[in-house]
Amino acid sequence: MTSVSEIFSRASSAAVASRKAKPDVLVITSELPWPLNSGGHIRSFHILKALSEEFNVRVIAGAELADDPGLPALGRHGIRVIPAFQNKRNPISELGRVVSSLICEEPYVMFNRHKRPAMRQAIRKQLAKKTPDVVYLDHLDPLAFRGLFPRARIVADLHNVYSTLAKRVATERKFPVNLYLHNEARLLRYMEKQVAAAASVIMTVSETEQGYFQKLGGYNVRLVPNGVDCAAFNKYPIGRKHARPTLLYLGALSWQPNAKAAEFLARDVMPRILAERPDARLQIVGRNPGPEVTALAELPNVEVHANVPDVGHYLEQASILAVPLDSGGGTRLKILEAFAAGLPVISTPVGCEGIECRHGEHLWVAERDQFAEGLLAAIDAPQLVTEFAERGRRLAEETYDWSVIGKAACAAVAEVVQI
Repeated sequence: MTSVSEIFSRASSAAVASRKAKPDVLVITSELPWPLNSGGHIRSFHILKALSEEFNVRVIAGAELADDPGLPALGRHGIRVIPAFQNKRNPISELGRVVSSLICEEPYVMFNRHKRPAMRQAIRKQLAKKTPDVVYLDHLDPLAFRGLFPRARIVADLHNVYSTLAKRVATERKFPVNLYLHNEARLLRYMEKQVAAAASVIMTVSETEQGYFQKLGGYNVRLVPNGVDCAAFNKYPIGRKHARPTLLYLGALSWQPNAKAAEFLARDVMPRILAERPDARLQIVGRNPGPEVTALAELPNVEVHANVPDVGHYLEQASILAVPLDSGGGTRLKILEAFAAGLPVISTPVGCEGIECRHGEHLWVAERDQFAEGLLAAIDAPQLVTEFAERGRRLAEETYDWSVIGKAACAAVAEVVQI
């Protein structure tokens, strides 16, 4: 007769065997995807969470503090992090990296900026412990460590076409910064071509970016779009019936395209809105605004709310989300969050790039020179924009919930494991 201890022993052995049978995925990312206060962090977190449920995932991530709250927070969500502790950046060392990048003909932006010795050491150590089935590059910059795993199968999650981002920002800057950024764009395109050749699978966030990497030579480029945690936003009503029209702008305000969009709304759009609706207000909400953005709060009916712990209050107060971007890349998580929250959206074509939404069905799309008129029309047609919001929420739930996106990412990795 089998004893109880033997039964438990067999069950334990089976569980261990099951864990060992899971393919090993070594993830390299330049920073902890925590807190969830930026689009990059949100995407990385949700995809890594999904991967950790299906595979044995080791995440090597840059960190500055041993007691960083992100380490236990990610652990509670099942994401196992091996931190690569590194010193804080300082202007002198970063200038050295810029000069070194120029000499080596490699991009500093989104590449050599993150090529830190602590990361290299952590990667070597984990490769020595166990040869992974897949090396997963989160963003482009981990390609800088390609020499450490030359024969590994690679999955690359490219959140943006970084060369396009650099080129767009270059057009907004003056000499000599624009010249430098155009050169960075050229160097980034070369690195994007390298990752297209090296990766078994490339994941992109939009069909436009998928086509870009296919043209660069990527033979297996998957569309794995950005997503939204619909459950976190479905408590809000569809549409907003407020006596006072409230326009909302959300974004990381330290990022130049977001800062310029906020200034455009406050300085160019709001005067035209106030001429027709003097009770209207604009709320600019985001992280780390510079002095140019902070100064916008001095304008009539403009508020700036920096580093708020929760944007839910502002999503609930708002009548319309305004997204007047004219540069940037990837897909706008702020639009997906507004869709999930049932908030009507007005965007420029650039602002809603990469989202399968249609003008006049899920949102209103207006060029910048017609943006104020579009907002005024939306304010005067609450029933119409509520219908947009209803269809926008349905789109978010059916296509962009992170549970759906996570399955697509897991399928991409599983395909590489089976090659």
